[in-house]
Amino acid sequence: MPKTKIIISLVFLIFAYAIAISGQGSTVADVPMLSRGPQPAIEVMINGNGPFLFAIDTGAGLQADIDPTLVAQLKLQTNGKVQAGDASGRNAREFDTVLISSIGLGGAEFRNVTAIAREQRTLPNYPKVDGTLGFSLFTEYLFTLDYPGKRVRLERGELAANDSDTLSFEMPHGIPVVELAIGNFKVKAHIDSGNMMGGFILPTALVEKLSLASSPVTVGRARTISNEVEIKEVRLRDSIKLGRFEFAQPTITFPAFAEDVNIGSKTLREFALTFDQKNKRVKLQRLLLASTDQIIKSSSSERNEYVGGYGARSISFADGALFLQRQGGPKLRLVPVSKDEFTFQEAPNARIKFVRDETRKIFELRVLNREGQWEISKKDQP
Repeated sequence: MPKTKIIISLVFLIFAYAIAISGQGSTVADVPMLSRGPQPAIEVMINGNGPFLFAIDTGAGLQADIDPTLVAQLKLQTNGKVQAGDASGRNAREFDTVLISSIGLGGAEFRNVTAIAREQRTLPNYPKVDGTLGFSLFTEYLFTLDYPGKRVRLERGELAANDSDTLSFEMPHGIPVVELAIGNFKVKAHIDSGNMMGGFILPTALVEKLSLASSPVTVGRARTISNEVEIKEVRLRDSIKLGRFEFAQPTITFPAFAEDVNIGSKTLREFALTFDQKNKRVKLQRLLLASTDQIIKSSSSERNEYVGGYGARSISFADGALFLQRQGGPKLRLVPVSKDEFTFQEAPNARIKFVRDETRKIFELRVLNREGQWEISKKDQP
């Protein structure tokens, strides 16, 4: 489900400012990255109270928004109103804004932040947070989302322009936009940590021009504060390239809520991304998963521990590799990440865990679903 994108007037951006107070040395803050499904989140202090869990959304040009329940709890004062909607620009709604005296994050403090007061949970099964921090809050810092290391950092300094892993970005509406190559097409794409719907989200008009390796499949519905659409997935025959990083025959999601291509959390979580907003550069460091040539090096008895039925799923072993198959679905090759933990060769964002009992025998399979929740299946008894 993609998070609501806030469209804010230039006047609001000018007056909704924050003053960043730096800590000592180049690293101002280095805090654990928590999760809101696949979306990053951190704990912050609001006006000296907390901690409270706030998501981080690089696809939102605002500085912050906050749930009305926390507004009431902290007795925050309304200081204006703003028109806001999703990225389509349609059906905008009016929201109150409130003044937050301080947002504390590690050794950084942001003063006098005007935030939009709006409900954070738009669906019953949506992970709960108290608010959201937008991209423009971090203008004064090198801002790092280290997904593999599960850290969020704020530092002083700047990124070098000649680094092969560093891309230039534009920043319309306060959102980072980079160039993406999709087959023979070059398009502009939002880097959007707040989009939990997919890895690459494309408008339908673009999908219709691409060579497909599968038929589109409906996977659900997505809703924002002003729109609801049917969501589909399809595998491309071509590759997608982000700078020097290539995604071979990726599964993409469509339609996008606007005519923009979107790079969502399910792709970003392979990387540590550092943003330099002053120079409009972003550095990407990709998580290297275990080589597919090192699928399983253990003995036959250890391999056979995993093999068997797990409710609607089954695990098999063939040609030196483990495979997971859901009833009626394709066989997906497992790639080891650590002991008893795997991902898919075809979908490296996925996570699969085997759980052992007190006797060290496998008794349970856990698969991380699209909402960031673990689906649990007990191993069938022989």
